[in-house]
Amino acid sequence: MKRSTLLFKSFLVSAFCVTCLTAGAQKLPNVQKTSQRAPADIKIDGKATEWDNKFQAYNHATDVFYTVSNDDYHLYLTVQATDQSIINKIMSGGITFTINKAGKKNDKDGISITYPLFDRKNRPVFGKFSKADAEKGLSIAANTGDSVMNAHNKMLGEKSKLVAVTGVPGLDTLISVYNEDGIKTAELFDSKGFYTYELAIDLKNLGLNVNDAAKFAYHITLNGTNPFNIVNFKSPGNGDGGQTLSFAGSDNISAAKISLDIMQSSSSPTDFWGEYTLARK
Repeated sequence: MKRSTLLFKSFLVSAFCVTCLTAGAQKLPNVQKTSQRAPADIKIDGKATEWDNKFQAYNHATDVFYTVSNDDYHLYLTVQATDQSIINKIMSGGITFTINKAGKKNDKDGISITYPLFDRKNRPVFGKFSKADAEKGLSIAANTGDSVMNAHNKMLGEKSKLVAVTGVPGLDTLISVYNEDGIKTAELFDSKGFYTYELAIDLKNLGLNVNDAAKFAYHITLNGTNPFNIVNFKSPGNGDGGQTLSFAGSDNISAAKISLDIMQSSSSPTDFWGEYTLARK
């Protein structure tokens, strides 16, 4: 089969995926409406397969799909981002999930978990797939996209090592992703280039009990960051040649040439509030 035919089919598959996602997002509520019992086989592995990749809401302020759920022991947050600029915003400042047991937005005793976290000088940025990538068979819409997916996930595994915690008695403000403190995290790209984030928090850390469930407020924030915090930026012309970035699946480029839309979309925080009551069996 000719390369042009393969590329055209890849384009059609990609367009179909985008159309389905758009239609699905339009049917979902902006904020989750009901409590959800987590599947019995749920795993914190960066995959939404337990949910059949279906979510309870699509929030337009943050441009992510998400589901809040629970079992008898944990509260779960599953988030999926499909837009490249939103993925890079998450890489820039992480997602902060805040629980306010009092049900009020101004609760000073809220508990917050922020993940992923990256060193300012070691933060990954994922570029869009170029024509050159497609010619190499690195298409996110085709089965041959596994090599790009693996490169992305390898980069996440090497760089994403920390979780920030606020408000949990007895826990440090920074803990390892390999902690034994009742907080589990995971993130992965799939072959379509979609990014899935998973978080599980022990209900004991939150002071919640499924048998004495009261409505609480939650706050989800995509933090963003100053655009030049994406990398250890060095201005061109200062004698050092500028700082280069490694984009998974593409060639290195100068930091001075990062597209303005990626920089701007990564800089401003976006957020929303919701309410949740723990679901019983």
